[in-house]
Amino acid sequence: MMLVGDRDRFAIEYELEAVPGGDVELRRWMFGRIRWWCGGTPVGRYDSTTAIGDLAAVVERLLKREDARISPELMDLPAPEVAHIITRALFSDDDRSDAEIAADGAHYWPFFVSPRTEVFDPWDVFVIEGEKSSRLIWGLVDRPELDEFRLHPGEFAEVLHEFLDALQRG
Repeated sequence: MMLVGDRDRFAIEYELEAVPGGDVELRRWMFGRIRWWCGGTPVGRYDSTTAIGDLAAVVERLLKREDARISPELMDLPAPEVAHIITRALFSDDDRSDAEIAADGAHYWPFFVSPRTEVFDPWDVFVIEGEKSSRLIWGLVDRPELDEFRLHPGEFAEVLHEFLDALQRG
């Protein structure tokens, strides 16, 4: 088992399965188990095996958007309102024009950091960066209860970088 980050703040815990006979093709996929720790709470189905390589690709995409997670407006709103605004903008089918949907997607996708893989499907996870702190907000999809933990600015991205570095080192 590997742990990157601080379990009581934000961390990624994972365990890679052994590759039989050093099979290069299987090693590329890096099958194993993974979960995030958000404010001391496990997020992700650690009992399910998944392709960690797919998750690494998701993490790379999340890191490409890290500079777009800054929002003074969202920093000041209650967590349920933040979740509602973001999920409505990204997933609601309403009377918006195609241009409005595209603009909402460009603006709000960076804040939605939940890796949409089978292991993480039951959870929504959001990160909003501020000058003095970052908000890590998470909860089960379609449930009103949300949890929140304040991280240091950039801490979420630092852990993601550490995770990718650890995978590279093997």
